[in-house]
Amino acid sequence: GVMVVLLGILLTPLGCLGEHAYPMTANVRFATQISKLHGQTRRLPRLNAVSRQSFLQALGATVTTSLQSGCVDVEVPTNGGYASSCMQSPIQKLILNDGRRVELLQEWDGKPGHTGSALWQSGKALASYMETLGPSFWEGANVIELGCGTGLCSLVAHYLGAAKVLATDGNEDVVRLAERNLVFNKLSNGGELGVRQLRWGPAIPISSTEWDVIIGSDLTYNGQTWIQLAQTIKQLLETNSNSKFLYCTATHSQFRAELEGFRTVAESLGLRWSDESRYDYESSTAKIAWITLR
Repeated sequence: GVMVVLLGILLTPLGCLGEHAYPMTANVRFATQISKLHGQTRRLPRLNAVSRQSFLQALGATVTTSLQSGCVDVEVPTNGGYASSCMQSPIQKLILNDGRRVELLQEWDGKPGHTGSALWQSGKALASYMETLGPSFWEGANVIELGCGTGLCSLVAHYLGAAKVLATDGNEDVVRLAERNLVFNKLSNGGELGVRQLRWGPAIPISSTEWDVIIGSDLTYNGQTWIQLAQTIKQLLETNSNSKFLYCTATHSQFRAELEGFRTVAESLGLRWSDESRYDYESSTAKIAWITLR
């Protein structure tokens, strides 16, 4: 019952997912001590106080939003930012809306610059939203992801029929993590799927690829990178006159103005907000934005 679950949370070294998988809409479930992936057995870490609080808050929670956010775990304030117990598991297992199972390795340590080593709620929301657009939107498209982290959204574009998907991140360790996840989850008969390091700025390496869709989530939490991010998006949009940038962010109470601030910077550099929508879930508000060239 509930008391047994609570006792397990407080006393047992549990992981967020273990041997179970979360559908993109699901009630909270709790997992086992040992988890296996890629033939390796890994013992899950002991939860800290923030994680216990998150689990307690999430008991009985159900995703009811129009964009379904996956693992139902509250991102709570910690060390000037946000984190959740799901991020501390070495593995996240998800069931996408079409029933496909995805297994993602994580290496969350909470250190600055390592935010991409775990899956955030905004990434799950973006993945779910991408699915709602349907295969007809993605089939044959060239898609590049900025700040790919564990690689979930790049995988979803791949599953939905994109001809070419390139996952990018600025952190070398995160790129290596994403590569392992992409290789493990790649379709044997799917389109091209790759990963590379990409640092944002005014003169990024531009290939001959014309990008149809650029995707990203949780890229705007650090205002010091807004100019470099906007410069990068603009250069990628310029490869194709019909290109568009699909962005998702979960703005928490400490960062309520992040998307508005980035929008001001981006529009000053020639980008245009063509559409924006939002929804509330648990402690944050997720926003979806479509961005193009003027």
